[in-house]
Amino acid sequence: MPSVTKANPTLANTSRSFLGKTLQGYTIDLAVNATDFSSTEMGAEGAVQAVMREIAQTATIVAHSALRSDGVNAGQVFDVIVEGEFGTDIYDGSNSETFAADLEDRIQALTSVGAGSVNLSSATVTAMTGFPYYANSPV
Repeated sequence: MPSVTKANPTLANTSRSFLGKTLQGYTIDLAVNATDFSSTEMGAEGAVQAVMREIAQTATIVAHSALRSDGVNAGQVFDVIVEGEFGTDIYDGSNSETFAADLEDRIQALTSVGAGSVNLSSATVTAMTGFPYYANSPV
């Protein structure tokens, strides 16, 4: 019977993780106090899906969190994890900026989306700090 030799990557016993892909995390605050996103804007035609479609135009979403409160607004913040490495670049064709800043601009342009025609012009996008899942960089 033929035998199979497994070849796994050699990992040093160091304080870092190994994933094989670089992932980046962003926190999105929809910032619309008057809207109950958890009951009206989570469906296929909701504002949250419009935001996810906007993100998916330039990045592959690999995970996202549930909607949660930021302590002030009820159910308006979530995290999204995307595949890739997004540094500072000219994403919109006009000026150099971070991916979070470009994404924030694109989400803020969604001024009448979802079941309740939600205006997301005050939304914010923040890159997660200390996010430990980078394929080829030391932690």
